Amino acid sequence: MYLKTTSNNHSEFYTIMDESSILKSKKINRRMQIQKSDSELFFRFNQSVRLTSDIGLALIVLTTTPEDETSYQEFILTNSIDLVPGVYFNTLAITEECSIFMEPLGKDSPKTVPTAKKIAIRKYEPKLTIEKLHTLFYQIKMAPFESLSIPGDYYELIIVDQGELIHHVDDEEYVAKKNDCFIYQPGQVRKQSVTKDGITSYLSIIFDAKGLTPTATNQIIHLGSQNTALIERIIELSNITTNDRYTDDEVLLNLKFILLKIVQGEANHTEKPTTSMRENYESELFQAMVDFLDAHVEDQNQVSDLVEHFSLSRSTIQSLFNKYANTTPKNYINTIRLNRSKQMIQETQMTLSQIADYLGYGSIQYFSRAFSKQFGLSPSSYAKSIV
Repeated sequence: MYLKTTSNNHSEFYTIMDESSILKSKKINRRMQIQKSDSELFFRFNQSVRLTSDIGLALIVLTTTPEDETSYQEFILTNSIDLVPGVYFNTLAITEECSIFMEPLGKDSPKTVPTAKKIAIRKYEPKLTIEKLHTLFYQIKMAPFESLSIPGDYYELIIVDQGELIHHVDDEEYVAKKNDCFIYQPGQVRKQSVTKDGITSYLSIIFDAKGLTPTATNQIIHLGSQNTALIERIIELSNITTNDRYTDDEVLLNLKFILLKIVQGEANHTEKPTTSMRENYESELFQAMVDFLDAHVEDQNQVSDLVEHFSLSRSTIQSLFNKYANTTPKNYINTIRLNRSKQMIQETQMTLSQIADYLGYGSIQYFSRAFSKQFGLSPSSYAKSIV
């Protein structure tokens, strides 16, 4: 990734022009159309040169030692900069239409010197691509179970949610437990079995890909909590029946993120999984809602605020609060607001009317009734008791 010239305030190569200096400066209309995306030359002026961005994006390559390619620094030109006298530079076009203003602050002509290597715009080409997502499905099996599939010209990623699944590959057995995954290569026979008592559930994703290294396949890889949350999201998306045009995009993005972590060796964490993917996801989601309410209870204190912020249905939120707090979200929010009001009565000089208004109660009367119902005494009586 390139840095902008404005992100480097203390460069050895240039100084950044502030807005007032730009407005006061006398423009010399030397617009340059930048068409090349590579070059083998540097320019050098004995005096300072002002470069100003104009149309599109231009890359400026800078150095003080052109014979040393490791010294080359690259920046996207933004606003105006004054190059230090004697700096070697060149500009390349990132966008198809590209122009800058180049204004020498002296009368000397530029000197050209060859680069140690060709300088060029870096092309960002993905190393790993998912070409097609064929299908994904969630299965629940009980022992004894055995599945044998003929070889297919595709990859298959299988992630165990609960229980234990055995993969049989070339006379070897690979035992996958909670949060473990296994990737079959194209052309492999796919055989799985469940022998342990109890329920085994797993997610299977069948896809075509390029750039997936052989070392990522035919082995058990344990997914950390960050990755399992993404898988849980894929499970949710697979159950969406409406024709949402972005659902497939989100599935592909989450799948690619997981595969990248696998090929980079960042997914194989050693922590012992203690919950299923769904339980882990729900627990983290509920905690996030609790933290959100605690931080924003004064102005985000309705169930509708949770619906909007977390993009969840009311029924899902209701279910999570019933499961983890044994109460409704509305009651939980009211409890937080009233506990916060007690704290404010103790620690601030605000009046009861101000506290009621700050916490979103419609009137002091409504606040007083809610407080009395929760704590068995009125807010005014409570205030007197702590004096």
